[in-house]
Amino acid sequence: MTAAVLGGGLLLGVPGTHQPGRGDAGLVPAGSSRVLPAESAEDEDRLTFDRLEQDGGKLIHGGTTFRVRSGLTYHGERALRQVAVSMKVSEGISFATEYSNCEYGTEEPSSPEFRGSRQALCLIEARVESGESVDLAPIPLKAGSLASSGDVDMTVGEVEQRGWSNRKWRDRHRGRGEELTLARRTGSVPPAAGRAGGTHSPLFEDTHGVLFVPMDNPWDFEVTGAALKGRKGERVTADLALDFHGASVWAQHSIENDDPFANVEVRLPKGVTVLSDPEKCKITDRRPVKTYTCEYDVYTSDFEVALLRDGFHIAYPFELRIDDPSRLTGGRIRVVDAQARPLRGDAKPGNNTAPITAPITPGAADGSGAADGSGTTAWVVAAGTAAVALTGLLTATLIRTRRARRRTD
Repeated sequence: MTAAVLGGGLLLGVPGTHQPGRGDAGLVPAGSSRVLPAESAEDEDRLTFDRLEQDGGKLIHGGTTFRVRSGLTYHGERALRQVAVSMKVSEGISFATEYSNCEYGTEEPSSPEFRGSRQALCLIEARVESGESVDLAPIPLKAGSLASSGDVDMTVGEVEQRGWSNRKWRDRHRGRGEELTLARRTGSVPPAAGRAGGTHSPLFEDTHGVLFVPMDNPWDFEVTGAALKGRKGERVTADLALDFHGASVWAQHSIENDDPFANVEVRLPKGVTVLSDPEKCKITDRRPVKTYTCEYDVYTSDFEVALLRDGFHIAYPFELRIDDPSRLTGGRIRVVDAQARPLRGDAKPGNNTAPITAPITPGAADGSGAADGSGTTAWVVAAGTAAVALTGLLTATLIRTRRARRRTD
């Protein structure tokens, strides 16, 4: 969220849609140069954002509503009469209430990788004296089912500098509920909710705060293996794949996006030669059992966070030549963490590994039999079975003939 004093046309691009009798102050239209008599542009630099916390427990369940508490302290020389507030929430969070002195919309994403965050611009009429600390009324937000975490972004007095006022919005509209209000702070700010807090404090600058909201929504990696079929010397394709389901998760440990929290490992069976490997798969072990590490594309949120989202799919087709059909065992594709350990937190760990195998016909070690049972070995077995059946039939016929002759004699 962003809080700022309205002055000098601070909220450029916000239409003036004042509705008499609604109690709102009317947001300043683009190009306005109005400055309130009891304040100046210098006063806005004297706002300090010093409180940001959530109600509702440490983990928020999908579909539930939680509240964010926030506040600021004013250090200017003259009293403020209006405070502008901008609220921005990440994917997976929405506004549960739309206030009548706020405008809402979704930011137009600057890249197809972005989905656009939900935002609100509000103008609160309230007198704030020098040295006074005030808190906003608790703001209800709703957690979605496809996020494992979220962010609430708040800034004091930097709407113009951060460029938010010039961004394009979709579905821009005014709220129809009650007004968002301020109240004088009573008591002290809990340590974890202020800039002097402990390990769970939000991230603060002097005029800006970001609250990280953990959510309890499941996610799942799934890999698809392959069953290779073919005779010795034939070319086959191992259609391997990775899918992601459920709540979005951060794809990288580092902000440079170079350290994925999950790696895809492919171990090919013996008895094959690799003719062509996927572009995103690089060989990491050239011993008889060849091993590859495969990368995957990620989306980036407008908070510059690399994400994996529900429905993500990537294929890893390997073109192979079968050299020894009897040795096509022991291959696999699996997803593990960065230290090659099982993934923690995966809702269905059983589908994190899948085999790369072949249905081998017994006795086909010399390659004369096909992996699908259609080679010479299969014909020999079928012919032997037919011969045994024919021998039995002839024997039974001969016995019946001898018995019939004895009865005649």
